[in-house]
Amino acid sequence: MKIRTLALLLTVGSGLMAEEPLHEMGPFPTREMFPMYLTPMAYQPADPLPLGKGHWRWGLHWVEANTFQFSDLFTKESPRDPTGRIAVTRGTFASTVAAYPQIPTLYYFDEEIARFEVEGRYGLWDQTDVWFRLPVQNHTGGFLDPLIENFHKLGFEQYGRDRVLQNQVTLAVARNGKVTFFSDERILGKPQDPVLGLTHRLLQTATWTLSGTASFKLPITHTYDAYQSGWDQSYGFTGAWRNDGRHAFYFGASYLRRPHGSEAYDEIGYRDGVGAHATWEYRRWRTVQPFLQLYWQSGYLQPQPYQEFDRSSLQHDVGIHWHWTRRTTLTFHYMNNITHRGNTADMALGASLTAHF
Repeated sequence: MKIRTLALLLTVGSGLMAEEPLHEMGPFPTREMFPMYLTPMAYQPADPLPLGKGHWRWGLHWVEANTFQFSDLFTKESPRDPTGRIAVTRGTFASTVAAYPQIPTLYYFDEEIARFEVEGRYGLWDQTDVWFRLPVQNHTGGFLDPLIENFHKLGFEQYGRDRVLQNQVTLAVARNGKVTFFSDERILGKPQDPVLGLTHRLLQTATWTLSGTASFKLPITHTYDAYQSGWDQSYGFTGAWRNDGRHAFYFGASYLRRPHGSEAYDEIGYRDGVGAHATWEYRRWRTVQPFLQLYWQSGYLQPQPYQEFDRSSLQHDVGIHWHWTRRTTLTFHYMNNITHRGNTADMALGASLTAHF
């Protein structure tokens, strides 16, 4: 009896694996996780293919992003304790920046952010979907520092990583030699602003899909309990080229408008931006589909000395979709920067569970 039951399960399982997945995943909704990018709206790719009237897609996304970045000035500072690791405190940061009152802004970021996001998408009509994203974040020292340090020993050195405490939390900003923001406290379960959006299909052929997108972010929370954005908006397009072969391609771009927010937010000087993506997905296997996504963003601040926040950035997001069943998909991915300009998170690991109904 047990043998027959096992054989039946194997038969059903192999049948599911042999079938083409019922739903496409589209481009992955990659998001920048650099600390200064958490308050304003950031570009995220959107799926161009409507679900169909009355259909739902739910997703639960987790990403763990590590950031260790600081103003170039600190690369010229010798370590205070060359034989051990240093805990960066408000006092040590203040004493360093006090010697440079002529510099408008100096910063030091060392933290790890876990972002959990619930995503829901509904087919309002055959050509139109509405969707939302509800994020929650943890700000801690994390666990990726040892892994990254070992990677840098292979020849990709990053100044200072082996001189400060592993898995510490330090966020510091100074203006003209005076500390204006400092935090070394862990933040757990902090809700972030929800995003509401709409996708409408404009063109559909046997191989091409092109859709328009619009979204806005509700400014109802404060990041780090200090910064609140305005009513940020995004307007753009997203498309796909697919045939019956082994390859599928996705592409898109959006304009991001970032109006004024709180007084602390406006002091940073965020400006409007543009984001874009280009994705290749390999479909030789029906249940496991690897992908490579390039993720580009324009700079988000005005030019300032000792930082490159006015420069654009290019990152890669590489992963696999595992179609667990015909309605559920697990995704695992790894994100890293290509331009290395100190204006993005150093690296990120993530996993997602998506279900269609």
